[in-house]
Amino acid sequence: MLLTMEEFRAFEPQKPTYALIGWPLGHTMSPELHAQLFEVSGQDADYIGISVPPEELEEAFELAKRKLRGINCTIPHKKAVIPLLDEIDTAARDLHSVNTVAFRGSKAVGYNTDILGFAESLTRDGVSLRGKKVLLLGYGGAASVMAYHCVTQGAYLTITGRNLEKAAALQKQLCEAVPGAHVAVYSRRHIPRDIQIVLNSTPVGMYPRESTAPLHYLPHKTEYVFDAIYNPPVTSTMKLANPKKTRTRDGLFMLVMQAAHAQTIWSGVRFEPQACETILRRTYGKMAVKRLHEKHGKRNIVLCGFMGSGKTTIGRKLARLTGLDFVDADQYLEAQEGKKISDIFADEGEAYFRDRETAYIQELSRREGVVLSLGGGAVLRPENVKAVRETGLLIHLDTPFYRILKNLSYSNTRPLLDKPDKQAETRRLYNARKAIYHRVSDVSVRSPKISEVLEKVVKSI
Repeated sequence: MLLTMEEFRAFEPQKPTYALIGWPLGHTMSPELHAQLFEVSGQDADYIGISVPPEELEEAFELAKRKLRGINCTIPHKKAVIPLLDEIDTAARDLHSVNTVAFRGSKAVGYNTDILGFAESLTRDGVSLRGKKVLLLGYGGAASVMAYHCVTQGAYLTITGRNLEKAAALQKQLCEAVPGAHVAVYSRRHIPRDIQIVLNSTPVGMYPRESTAPLHYLPHKTEYVFDAIYNPPVTSTMKLANPKKTRTRDGLFMLVMQAAHAQTIWSGVRFEPQACETILRRTYGKMAVKRLHEKHGKRNIVLCGFMGSGKTTIGRKLARLTGLDFVDADQYLEAQEGKKISDIFADEGEAYFRDRETAYIQELSRREGVVLSLGGGAVLRPENVKAVRETGLLIHLDTPFYRILKNLSYSNTRPLLDKPDKQAETRRLYNARKAIYHRVSDVSVRSPKISEVLEKVVKSI
């Protein structure tokens, strides 16, 4: 629920309620995220968004103290809210930034949980900052959070950006808050070559301008890249990294964990790591559906690939993750025809099967909100590709051949492979079709592990 100030004045909560205040608020994932946290912790509570213009912050804050149990603050209120507080914790004071406020009796106490979410992102990836040379892109609110954690953990920090005066102001703030902090400011042309960790706090590369990047290349010794952006989940900065030697992380886990820590502050509830991982996966799924509609202008996700590539397995998991319906085109055809595909081949021949396959694919493509798994040969017909791409994002599962062979070894219902040398025929068909899959699909995803394939498919959207 997103309220204007006028609506918030009239609002009376029916249960313990928390809110995000900002201006402009636009689309925010916070209500959905907190709803999931309430669910896993068994809390009967609500979370709303309130659009609060800067000039109405003080009134909104007083109303919130009376009506709500706590609030989160986002731009432009993280600093402006500080004079309204009765108490503020050390990190929030040093950062000059508050994103969480707890109302305790007549007191309002401010915290910053962004820094906790950032710290846990690094911990999750096994990244230690002590003694590391870190490059920070940007100098705003998110930058101050990352910078403060870096210097308190003993990193050698370099700050860069378009406005070096603002970078120097952040440098001064850090050195005053953390005596002995190692902080330097450089232009982007003079970034030290021995940087090991790159942190992007800027909005450069965020949807819809996701092809832009704050850097043209990464220092060659970069080991790890963290980008606070989570839409897209694979940012332009992350794409600069060599996947063989540089790990990357987007900002969604930080978002989940800062929300979890806010709820701990508000109600004392603590979340098991597995619960947070589950919420993270679900949130990626919701983000994928959002991007499917807004970025790609599609309403369905379509999986193609060679037989045995895992389309049905991945399709079912993807449907559960995104909340879309799952349809296996081959299984749908069998149900409509009342016989197995192998029997259709035997009784009617491959040409008849392909004609019926085309008819059903065109029918299924007119549906909305589905994950559609195609048969291995479906994309051989251009009319099938045209039908599915009109409404769906076509993703190719480029499963390694050795994995396909292993998967097919469990199956004896593949009429096209009913030859004396099954492996040789599999190789021949695979080689004949592989280039076609790449050519017709919007994106290809490759990994031998089902869990990695699912993650890559979600993030590819």
